[in-house]
Amino acid sequence: METGIAEFIEKTLAAGIPAETAAKILTAQGWPEKVVYAALGEHYQKVTGVEIPRRAAAGTSAKDAFFYLLLFATLATWMLSLGSLAFSLIDHWFADPLVPAYQGAMDTYSITTSLAAILVAYPLFLLISRTVARETAAHPEKLDSGIRKWLTYMALVVAAGIFMGDLITVLGYLLRGALTSQFVAKSFVVLALSGSVFFYYFGGVRRTDTAAGGSHRLMAGISAAVVAVMLVLGFLQLGPPREQRELRADNLRVRQIYGLSMQISNYWKSNNSQLPADLSQLPGAALGSGFDDPITHARYEYRPGQNGHYALCANFAQRSRSVQNSYAVDVWLHPSGHYCFQLNAAVMPQYPVLALGD
Repeated sequence: METGIAEFIEKTLAAGIPAETAAKILTAQGWPEKVVYAALGEHYQKVTGVEIPRRAAAGTSAKDAFFYLLLFATLATWMLSLGSLAFSLIDHWFADPLVPAYQGAMDTYSITTSLAAILVAYPLFLLISRTVARETAAHPEKLDSGIRKWLTYMALVVAAGIFMGDLITVLGYLLRGALTSQFVAKSFVVLALSGSVFFYYFGGVRRTDTAAGGSHRLMAGISAAVVAVMLVLGFLQLGPPREQRELRADNLRVRQIYGLSMQISNYWKSNNSQLPADLSQLPGAALGSGFDDPITHARYEYRPGQNGHYALCANFAQRSRSVQNSYAVDVWLHPSGHYCFQLNAAVMPQYPVLALGD
C-alpha cells in the first residue's frame, strides 16, 4: 500500500472524517478506486485485528475462455454475414456502369448463406452475451479476468485494423477520382460495423463494475433492430424458398439452351452452313444431358428456320430478371410460361448472365 495514502486515511479517520469522504478526495486526486479501497481495507484490518475475508474466485479460467471465445466467434460470424448481405444488396441497388455484367449479377448463394449465418449466429450471440452478463453480475471479480481482457483487446485490434484500413481505402479512391455511390455505401457499412464493435467493447473492457445493464440493453436493442431490417430486406430480395428453386431451375434451363445453341453454331460451321434437322443430330443427344428439361425431363423444342435462324423453346416457371449494366443478356430474357429464343447459328451466342431481382 502507498505510504501517503495510508497516512492520509489514518489521520482523516482519526479526525472523524467519514471514510466515504476520504475515498472521494483520493479518487478526485487521480487515485484508482481499487487502490483507495484496498488502503481503507488494510486500515480497518489493522484497527480491528481481523483479516478481511477474501471471496473465492468463481468458475475456472477454462470456462471463462470458452464463453468469451464463443462470444467473439458468434459476434464475428453474424457481423461479417451482415456486412456481406449489405454488400450484395448495395451491388444491386447502386450498380456501377464500369463493372462487367457477370460481376454485377446478384449472388443468390451469397445472400442465402449470409441470411442463414445471421439467423443461427445472432441468437447464439445474444444468449451467450446474456450468460456472460449474468456471470459478471454474480461474480464481479470476473471483470478483472485476464482472459476477458486479452480476448477483448484482440477483438479490438481486429476492429481497429478494419476501421483504419477502410478509411485508407476510401481516401485512396477519393484521390483517384473513383469514389462511387456503391463504394461509399460499402465503406459506410464497414465503418459502422467495425466502429460500433470497437467503441462498445473498448468501453466495456475498461469497466470495473457491473452497473452497465442500460448500455447492454441499448446495444442489444439497436443491433436487433438493424439485424431485423437487414433480414427483411434480404428475404424481400430473395423471395420464398419455393420461388428460389423455380428461379434456379429457370437459370439452368437458360444455360442448357445456351449450350445447345453453341452446339448448333458448331454444327452450322462444320456442315457447310446447314442447320441440324433435329437435336438428335447433335453430340450427346442420346444421353439427354443438357437436352432435356431438368424438372419435367421433356426434350427442349427446336425449330429450324432459314439462313441459319432457328428457335429453342422451353417452359419457364417465372419471368427472368434483368442484370443491371448488362449489354450481353437481352437475348436470354424470357417471360414465364412457354417461350422460344430466336437465335442465329451464324452468330456465336453470348453467355447468359443471370440475376435475381430488378
